[in-house]
Amino acid sequence: MISKYRSFLQYAIPIIIALAISVIVSKEAPLALHEHPGDATIFTSFSQGLEEYKEIKQEWRPRILSNYLASRLANLIEAQYNGQDSALVMDYVSAYWTIGWLILIYLMFIIFFKEKSLLYLFGIFAGISFAYVPSIGITRIYPWDMTSLFIFTCFVTILKTKKESWLVFFIPIAILFKETALLMIAAFLFWEEVPLRRRLIYVGITLLTSLVIKAGIDIITANPSFIFTMTYSTKSGTSRIIENIRQLLVLRIDSPLFIDAGLLAALLLLPIRKRPLLMLKLIAIAFILGNFVFGQIFEFRIWFEMIPISLYALDVYFFSSDTSLPFSQET
Repeated sequence: MISKYRSFLQYAIPIIIALAISVIVSKEAPLALHEHPGDATIFTSFSQGLEEYKEIKQEWRPRILSNYLASRLANLIEAQYNGQDSALVMDYVSAYWTIGWLILIYLMFIIFFKEKSLLYLFGIFAGISFAYVPSIGITRIYPWDMTSLFIFTCFVTILKTKKESWLVFFIPIAILFKETALLMIAAFLFWEEVPLRRRLIYVGITLLTSLVIKAGIDIITANPSFIFTMTYSTKSGTSRIIENIRQLLVLRIDSPLFIDAGLLAALLLLPIRKRPLLMLKLIAIAFILGNFVFGQIFEFRIWFEMIPISLYALDVYFFSSDTSLPFSQET
């Protein structure tokens, strides 16, 4: 009887906490949108079809699934609240969009990690709040924030369940939400159960398929920059990496040390005692370099991909003796 009740609690407690956190985040999302009300147009960028979509920035066009699904939700909500203030409608859109993806993310962790999901639930909440609470860094909200968090949650779950072969199909689809999914290819190189030659074949097939899909989307959306769509300079022409380094040297309370509520710094500090930590660190380093070159590092929402990566690293290092984990050997 006690064991059955414990099994019940493994799911019941995380579900209650997940729902409570979702309520809080549903209030944070509109606040983030209020900081830059013009960003609401991205949630409706596909509402009138492809021709209108071609007008958004070249960096954003490849994230077609994120923008398409957000626009479909916006159309549904606008129809439901027809006649109400447009700003209020967009508050509903940002709130429903955010908590919808958050609940999906939380359900994945609850199903696959059970009571250990509490680490992920609270960690993700802290990371999202650090980016969406006004006056911390550059507060903005875009459709691909939560979808990128979702696809990297899927990545962690794939690692946990040792289904790395699924990445061959998953990554080419995931890049349609956000192209940072390409970093997941690193998992093939650390897949010890498979011979090196076969791993390299997986890398080649996945990379080639992803680039072909990316090129196809660029053609469809009339992107002026083919395949390589990111920009590396500010509106004034200053290199983003120079501007980011300059901003990094400014003393401020919301320091980059606290990115994702300190989770990224925690990942970088962990010693490499287990092989998955090396892989996770390499993904993080590549992601950091990319954000320094192409992003604004104080726009903290652009670091969402690293939240599940960092939490999984903490889980592996501090809490896991589970031999079913991929690459579980000590180094």
